[in-house]
Amino acid sequence: MDKAPALGKDGLHPPNPAAVQARSSLPPFFAVSLAKLAIMNLCTLGLYQLYWFHENWRCIRRREGADFSPARRTLLFPFFYHACFGRIRAFDRALNGRSRLHSAWLATGYLVMNLADLLPEPWPLITLLAFAFVLPVQACANRLNAQVCTVPFDRNTRIRGWNWLVVGVGGALLIVGIVAAFHEAQR
Repeated sequence: MDKAPALGKDGLHPPNPAAVQARSSLPPFFAVSLAKLAIMNLCTLGLYQLYWFHENWRCIRRREGADFSPARRTLLFPFFYHACFGRIRAFDRALNGRSRLHSAWLATGYLVMNLADLLPEPWPLITLLAFAFVLPVQACANRLNAQVCTVPFDRNTRIRGWNWLVVGVGGALLIVGIVAAFHEAQR
């Protein structure tokens, strides 16, 4: 069952400020470098975004002690991505007193970019760039991770292992797909 804890007045479950002030050995959000996030999103044709959402929801559930399914929120991400962005912003505000992360605007841009899939060819290719609206959110999450963690943690900056297979195969498919879309559009 997907039971969320009581909501705050802004519709989000803000973190407990006392708990936020306590430093932790675990990062509060999924750690990944912006370069790796961009490369993996492009080479998986956007599927990495689902992994990104799942990992962030897992971190949020662990940190807040909430009772919801990260997998369900990932599969239904069109209904939950705004809340994920908002939770990162709420954590930033609770920890630092304010946040420069404009989660609502980024969520709206993310939605608009994904709706480009409904346009005629080659315009759906724009959806591949939807991750650009996730980059500022991840930058904020990375800053919060560094601010809260008391011990060194894997910042997930390197492409390694299975990532190389995905980058090689997915990168080739991306190039072929882009060339094919433009070729089809010129007909």
